[in-house]
Amino acid sequence: MSRNAHRAIIVMGGEDPAEATFVEAQRYDEVFVIARAVADPHERWLIDDDRNHARAQARLARALARLRAHGVRALGAIGDENAAAAQSDARALFAGAEAMLT
Repeated sequence: MSRNAHRAIIVMGGEDPAEATFVEAQRYDEVFVIARAVADPHERWLIDDDRNHARAQARLARALARLRAHGVRALGAIGDENAAAAQSDARALFAGAEAMLT
């Protein structure tokens, strides 16, 4: 698969990205992954921020490992639970990205 010399961002919610997202990401030389620290939908009354962060960290680690295994330079961070805020943060942290993959 040929790659262009551009950068992309993947913003993850509470699940790992779909296979199609990983396939698309392999077209880029650099990918920044931001894993949102979203609450478990079953946590109604008491939200455990530490647990949300740990789950996001695990999703981020899996995504980075998968991208790197395909030769993609991948960086990442834990992001805000709010999707719009996470996207804004990702754009600020990874300037010059041309694609937002979801």
